[in-house]
Parts: sequence; structure tokens; C-alpha cells
Amino acid sequence: MKAMSNVDLYAISHELNELLKDARVQKAYQPTRDTVIIRFHVPGKGRVDVVFQAGVRVHTTQYPPENPKVPPSFPMLLRKHLKNATVKQVRQHNFDRILEIDIQKEHGFTLVVELFSQGNIILLDEENHIILPLKHRHVQGRKITSKEEYQYPPERGIHPLDVELHDLKDLFKNSDSDLIRTLARSGLGGMYSEEIFLRSGIDKKLPAKDISENDIKSIYQSMEELFKPLKTFKFQPQIVRELIVEDGNGVDGENNDYKADDEGNKDENKVSSDDNVKTKTGKEDVLPLDILTYKDFKKEYFDSFNLAADEFYSGKVGADIKKVQEDIWAKEVGKYEKRLRIQEETLEGFRKTVVESKKKGNLLYAHYSDVQNIMDIIHNAREKFSWKEIGSKLKKGRKEGLEEAQAIESLDKMGVLVLNLEDERVTVDANLEIPENAEKYYNKGKKAKRKIKGVKIAIQRTKQDLERMRNKRDLALEKVRVPQKRVRRELKWFEKLRWFLSSDGLLVVGGRDAGTNELVVKRYLDNQDIYLHSDIHGAPSVVIKKGEGEIPETTIQEAGFLAASFSSAWSKGYGSQDVYWVHPDQVSKTPQSGEFVARGAFIIRGSRNYLRGIPLKIAVGIVDYEGERIMAGPVDAMAKYTDNYVVLKPGFTKKEEIARSVLKKIDPDHILSLEDVIRVLPSGKCDFA
Repeated sequence: MKAMSNVDLYAISHELNELLKDARVQKAYQPTRDTVIIRFHVPGKGRVDVVFQAGVRVHTTQYPPENPKVPPSFPMLLRKHLKNATVKQVRQHNFDRILEIDIQKEHGFTLVVELFSQGNIILLDEENHIILPLKHRHVQGRKITSKEEYQYPPERGIHPLDVELHDLKDLFKNSDSDLIRTLARSGLGGMYSEEIFLRSGIDKKLPAKDISENDIKSIYQSMEELFKPLKTFKFQPQIVRELIVEDGNGVDGENNDYKADDEGNKDENKVSSDDNVKTKTGKEDVLPLDILTYKDFKKEYFDSFNLAADEFYSGKVGADIKKVQEDIWAKEVGKYEKRLRIQEETLEGFRKTVVESKKKGNLLYAHYSDVQNIMDIIHNAREKFSWKEIGSKLKKGRKEGLEEAQAIESLDKMGVLVLNLEDERVTVDANLEIPENAEKYYNKGKKAKRKIKGVKIAIQRTKQDLERMRNKRDLALEKVRVPQKRVRRELKWFEKLRWFLSSDGLLVVGGRDAGTNELVVKRYLDNQDIYLHSDIHGAPSVVIKKGEGEIPETTIQEAGFLAASFSSAWSKGYGSQDVYWVHPDQVSKTPQSGEFVARGAFIIRGSRNYLRGIPLKIAVGIVDYEGERIMAGPVDAMAKYTDNYVVLKPGFTKKEEIARSVLKKIDPDHILSLEDVIRVLPSGKCDFA
């Protein structure tokens, strides 16, 4: 797979710095040996996944791969140190293929991603010491292991955005190679070096030392022109494809540009074709600049280089994941296919033996007198000569035309004859009588016939085993989760909170965390509403939005289910929880003298109305409320609007696993994503009620 160049990483690092500044680290996992995914929460945008593949790529992704059931140690360590930490800066080190992310928690950390050679991902502390690398290495004087001070690889080459004319002169003057190799080895790589010489018109094969000053100026100007979009951050993110058109007149290339929106959806101007025209894709590449090298290629433009890189790499990764699993299962199925093939060949061999043995036994009797005559001659000769001498004399007699010797093909030193009877090779032991030789053939046929039955049984079992293995393969490959594009759906304001529609038609909303608890009260709690809270530390602020009349008792009771089920009581495994409700004027953020009110917490003054022993149980389903959407709420409320729901209780199944099961049960039309389901589930493990 193509590794990102330093030019690619320059564009990626700038975009990530703009995107991730002040983002919080939420989760890290490691789907493959070289790949780590970190999930960030970006203020005002929400979830952003970034893929880091050592030695290959870094970019945001809308194709997050499946989270492994047993996480390796490296992402667990990242979670331990970085969860809820804030991103301060993303940068590229010295225009090299090294990305650094500064992250602040109680202490500062730096995540270093190396894309050169086989690559690495390394977590550093604020004193630049290695906490843990993805790969422990000791190469070229760099010791990449825990507790060692991190050392950058030796600097080499030129920085194309800072290079001056005299730097280029010195580079060529001190080179003992040609122009293209000199520039490529300076850090620009082959493709961009080729592009510079294409633009300048200078012969790239000239010795670097012999180049004139005017040619150096031309190369310098071409370099300035090529990399100008990098200096101004006006990238032209694109995927290029060599489109090969084949018809009866030969092969032609056709260029075709089209635009992708900010979600990477393609608006393609397809190449027109008829039955006599075939198109196929040749070379593919992704880059942040327009270059002349690819002027005849089909181009697909994107709004960011991260989106372009995601579309380019994720398709290849998905194909690789599928192929790996297909190869594994091909070996498993192949074992049974090989066994079946051997058994069927054995069966055919036994059937052939039955026919041939009977035929050869019958031939001995059909030519009894001729065979007996031959054996008598041999027995008489045996009184004077050895088997070897007899064999030589028979061979000589056959050459001289001796009639009795014509049927004899060979005689070995043990007295075993090979006779040609009616063009069939029949083996006869000269030490035995003809009936005994014939009986050996008949017995051989009978033995083969008996074995046929056993082989048929074995073949039938193998066919069953093979069919079972093929079914297992097909089921397993169906479950292979090639990363699917995560399309971001615009959320309604209430979907950003906990919410449900009561059986009386009233909207009930609750906070998801300290920040949204503040939001629920300060923005959405009006004078005629009702405020609820579970009688436990760590619970959402819940608000019933008033309708036209009084708020019914049924809605208050149902809102109590939301307040109880989304509290910390769920993760503690409680079966029920008390909830209280009050009027808005009893909810205050103003503390008494000497008191402190934490973010997301409120002071309740006056008497509280309690709902005792609310069961911890929540229904999840798809309802039609301002469009089809997923809702989590009390069972009675859910049953009012849909039959398509499941009921959950505190349990022992992880959220992602239960979310997959919920998705399978309630979403046959595939309108939801796994993330949509996870978002509405309570904090903690669940089981079906």
C-alpha cells in the first residue's frame, strides 16, 4: 500500500490541527497490528475518528473498522493516559514523515506517528521520554523502547517550502549523481522530483555537478510554482485514476473530473461507452496538489485532503480485510477438498482394480496352454541356468523371432514373468501353477471390491464435512465487517440530549453529561415545565416540556423511568431507583454562602415529590417523530408509537455487542448506524429484559 509522502503529511497535519484543536480524546483501539484508531470529540462537531497506520497513513476516517473484542495493550495504555485529555496542537516535524500531537491532561503528552520505513506510533511524556511504543526498535542508533528519551532520525535533504536558490546550488554542486536522483534523495521523493523536471523542461538525467545557473533557477521556479498551494494552504485534494479505454481501434485514455461533497459522496461524470468499448482503471493515487504528471488522469476532487485520503485508503483496507479472511477459509475448506479428491481417486482405483484383476485372471485361463508351455520351457531351463540367465536368453530369443518368446515382456531374478496376452500386461509367478496365479488376481479383485464400500462411506462423510465447512465459511465471511462508511446524520436539538415522547404526547429531555445537564436547565426548563432527578449522585437533569394542558401523572411517571435508568444506578446494577420531581422555581444554581455547586449540578429548595422504586428498564425502538429516528424511553411510551422495539435492563453485555443485537432486531431496513444505537443506550452494560 502506498505510504504517505512528506507533502501528504504536510496537508494532513494542517487540516488536523485546524480540526482537532481543543478536541477531547474519547477512545483508542487497535484493529490490526500496525493500525490504531483514536476517537475524538470535537466541540460543535461531535465524534471524529482518526486512523494512524504506522509507516503508511494518518487521516480522519468515516470507515472505522470493527473494534476487536480483546483490546491489545497499546490502545489500553493510550486510554489510560489520554482519555478525556485535550488536543493542543498537531504538527509535522521538520517536513519529515513524522506527525506529532500535543495532548494535555494533568500532564502533557505527545503522540508521535512515524510514517518512514516500517513506521511506529509512540507515546511520550512531557519530558520527551517514551512511555510506550507500538513497536520496540533499536536501529541506526535510535533506541525506541520504554523509558528511553525519544530521538528523531537524522535530518536530511531540503525543506521545499523554505528552500532558497543558494540551497539548491549547494545541493547540486555537492552531488555525485544525476539531477533526478539528487532531488529525490533530498526528501522530495520520486513523484514530486519528476514533476519539477517536467515543469522546468530540464533533462533530469544530466549530472548534477554540470548544471548551469540558469537551469538551477528554472528548477527553483518550478519548485516554487509546484508548492505554492502548500504555503497558502490552498490544497487541491484529489484521487487520480488512470482510465484505460479499450475498443476495436486500440487503447485510449480519457480524463474525467468530478466533485465530491464534504461527506465524500461522488458526483461522477461517467465515461460514455457502448457494447464495443471497455474501460478499466490503471494506476491510482491520492495527493493534495494538481500536478502535470497526472493531467490525463481521471480526477475526483474533495473538500479536504483527509476525506480524499480516507476514500483512497479505506477501500483498499476493506478489500485487504476480506481477502485475508477468504484466504484463511480457503485453506480450511481446501483440506476437505483435498481429502475428498484423494478418496475419489482411491475409489476409482479400486473399481479399476476389480475390472482389471478379473480380466487378467480370465486371460490366464483363456491362454492356459500357451502360458503353461512358456512355464514348462522356463522350468526346464531353470535346471541349468539362473533366473537372470534365463531372462537374457528369452530376451535374445524374442529379438531373433523365437515364437515362444514373443509373449514374454520380461522375467526378473525372482522368476516373475510379465506376459502380453491380448495386449494386456499380465504378471505371472513362474514358481506357482496357473490356477494359483489366476486366484491371486481374483482375490485381489475381491479385496478391492470389499474396500469400495468403506471408501464410499468415507467419501459421504467427507462430503458432509466439506459442506459443513463451506457453510461455516459462508457464514463467517458474511460476518466479516469490511469497514462501512459512517454517514453523519444531522441531529435534531433533542437528539443531542436524552429524550423520549411520552404516551401523552409530551417531549421529555434529559442531560447526557455535566455540560448538557446545564443546557437542559438553563435553556430548556420553562416556568410551566417539571424537573426530575434520580436520588443518586451521577444522574441526568430531566425536564418534561409542558403541552397545552396540565402535565399528566402518567407522563411524570414515565419521565421517572428516564431519570432512573440513565443514572449511575444502571452501571451499579441496581434493579430500581427513587426519583423526585419539583417545579422550575425550586431549581437554582445559586449556592448558600460557603457552598459550591459543581458544573451540571443544581440546588433544589423546598419539598420534593418522590416516585419510589422506579424499575431500571428502558425500551429502544424506531418511532416516527419529525421523521423516523431511534428513541429510548419507558416501555409504555414506546408501545404507544411502535411495535418495533426491544426492552433492556442492567446486565453483563458490553454496549457495542448489545447495540449490534438491538440494531439487528429493530432495523431491518438499515436506516440506523451502530453509533446511533450506542448513543441512546444507558451508561453501562445491558441485557435484554
